[in-house]
Amino acid sequence: MKYCLLYFSAAICICFSCYAQPENTPEAKRWAVSLSPGTVPLPGNPFSLQPGVEFFFTPKISLLNEVSLQTEKNDDFDSTALNKRYFKYKAEARYYLSANTNRVIPYFGLQFTTASRKFDIGKADRYYDTFQDDSVYTFTSASVSSPVQTLTGQFGLSARVIDNFYFETSFGYGIRYINTTYSAVENPEKIRNVGLFNIKPLSSYRYEGKLTRTQLNLGFRVSYRF
Repeated sequence: MKYCLLYFSAAICICFSCYAQPENTPEAKRWAVSLSPGTVPLPGNPFSLQPGVEFFFTPKISLLNEVSLQTEKNDDFDSTALNKRYFKYKAEARYYLSANTNRVIPYFGLQFTTASRKFDIGKADRYYDTFQDDSVYTFTSASVSSPVQTLTGQFGLSARVIDNFYFETSFGYGIRYINTTYSAVENPEKIRNVGLFNIKPLSSYRYEGKLTRTQLNLGFRVSYRF
């Protein structure tokens, strides 16, 4: 989180440095294509690319559609996760506080994402019941399905770098809903997990059942308007 805040601060500095440059007023644009980096919420946190398309209903109101594509290998060397399958769709309604005649344009948005994530575990591991803090299930292999939906309020800055190219940074806060199921579980065993070393994992897919958590977003994006 410390590094994320540093990156966010640096991005804001870039945006405001663009604001100090002389303006060259562009004509109104209706479409934009974008690309942003990301990580996939699977074991190993593989890198992803997120292409998107934004349509402007008016100079201040738009809808961004984006997908997330995993780019790295599907299997972990230590069999923590095999046959990784992930796909995410994002829709974000935006309201820009000014038209694209300014160098730096703040905006507010409401973002919804839905993601399908599945993988197999090929070695001895464990998972927890969502509402039973002292219960844990061990196994030797299993298949995991853990779809995720999020809803967040967004604040961002879009800076025109040159001509129709823009650099954008954003921050969001909201909720995340996860519904995890374990299947094809080999050699399951329920054990008690109590005492000093009862430290729960952070990964949401290790809890079977429905789970709601806080969602924080930090994003960077480059786009071209036409």
